[in-house]
Amino acid sequence: MAPAWAVTPAFSDVSDPQISAQVDSLRMLGVVGGDPTGTFRPNSTLTRAEFCVMAVNAMGAANQVAMYSTRTIFPDVRSSHWARGYINLAAAGETKIIAGTDQGVFEPDSPITYGQAATILIRILGYTNEDTGMVWPDGFIALAEKIGLSDGLTGLNGSTNITRAQAACLFSNLLDTEQKEGGI
Repeated sequence: MAPAWAVTPAFSDVSDPQISAQVDSLRMLGVVGGDPTGTFRPNSTLTRAEFCVMAVNAMGAANQVAMYSTRTIFPDVRSSHWARGYINLAAAGETKIIAGTDQGVFEPDSPITYGQAATILIRILGYTNEDTGMVWPDGFIALAEKIGLSDGLTGLNGSTNITRAQAACLFSNLLDTEQKEGGI
């Protein structure tokens, strides 16, 4: 029998204690959730839309999503896309933490790369292209390493697709990383 103080992890498929603690904290803050079966799927890749939802939730801006649900910013984020309001808010709200591709689309169901994820989180912290040296994604990744945003992550480069567990690590670090003045 487990001691009375032991906490049962929220997701049965997260066995690593550190990841479990990160995911549970983020779940309690409303940043992450499980899938319909109640699992987290820590080793699954994360889509650009899913990461965008997590970013908006981390900023505490989910209450603004409805205002952006009827807009069309990216032609590939149709009115029926489940994350449309989140994507539009992140692209056009006061935050403007995301951008589309060079082709003017968002590719919501494509995997998010480490370079894209680091860029979004660096922007949430209030940093701009001028702070990163304007070289994308290298400048954003270097800044993420410098300020501790990427602590605990190894072997990633700008084009590496990240997993849900790696995203949880990034968001957990985000909570402990000092913001630049003007951060969200």
